[in-house]
Amino acid sequence: MPVSAAELSEALSAVVEAVGRSVVRVEGGRRQSTSGLVISPNRVVTVSRGLFRDDAIVGLEGVEFKAKVKGRDLSTDLALLEVEGTLPPVTLDDGLNAKVGQLVLKLARPGQTVRATSGIVSAHGKKPFRAMRGGTIDRYLESDAPHHPGFSGGPLIGVDGTILGLTSTGLMRGESLTIPGSTVKRVVAQLEAHGQVRRSYLGVEMQPVRLPDDVRQTTGEEVGLIIMKVEKDGPADSAGIKYGDTLLHLGDDSVKTREDLTSYLRADHVGQQVPATLWRQGKVETLQVTLAARP
Repeated sequence: MPVSAAELSEALSAVVEAVGRSVVRVEGGRRQSTSGLVISPNRVVTVSRGLFRDDAIVGLEGVEFKAKVKGRDLSTDLALLEVEGTLPPVTLDDGLNAKVGQLVLKLARPGQTVRATSGIVSAHGKKPFRAMRGGTIDRYLESDAPHHPGFSGGPLIGVDGTILGLTSTGLMRGESLTIPGSTVKRVVAQLEAHGQVRRSYLGVEMQPVRLPDDVRQTTGEEVGLIIMKVEKDGPADSAGIKYGDTLLHLGDDSVKTREDLTSYLRADHVGQQVPATLWRQGKVETLQVTLAARP
């Protein structure tokens, strides 16, 4: 049955009113506030890049609440706040079934009241992607709804009120993207349990280096990561990795940048023994490294 413009307008207003009760203003230590979403009576999820200290002020309908940072993850631009008070929560959808062309709304609370912009889902991906700080986002999700100052941390919602995820400008330079609800829930669970996203680590400091012609011909790689420092008794040290080695592959993944390495060092690799392929003193060597949990 066709829907009239008046009916659509009423439906959108109702959705904004319903979800907007759980959209808060977050003041995290700078003049420009961000937004956040209440996910349980005393928990708010927001963007990490808007927090410059370990406490914050959460505002809702003219009432302010003190909050502290329960945990944050710079790589996915997410942070979890513990609020001194009781707020009305909403439920996040996974956000993985959004379709290009779907009508959506961005909600935010940069001031005392809720603001909304509208648009469509303009692009999405089928596979996870790596954000510019190395975090894994379950799906690329972009909307053409305008993104104004203070909108980061607010939800992207469907016209039926389904909360698809949180908007952020911290995932990719120059882009406002949506962190899907599945990613938000996964990260929040770790922030709640550990105060950070649990990751494996190698225990080295390294920097990208362009490989000489003869090395490129031998290895098929143009760039590697040269080891500048090895942490004593860390995973790399225990495996025999040394200063001056150049890391080419970890497991089955080629590692050309620090972000490549960060992406590989996920929580599910903690405790795993993986092959590290190195260029050392004129030849390729492979050592077995047991990845530990980052201290």
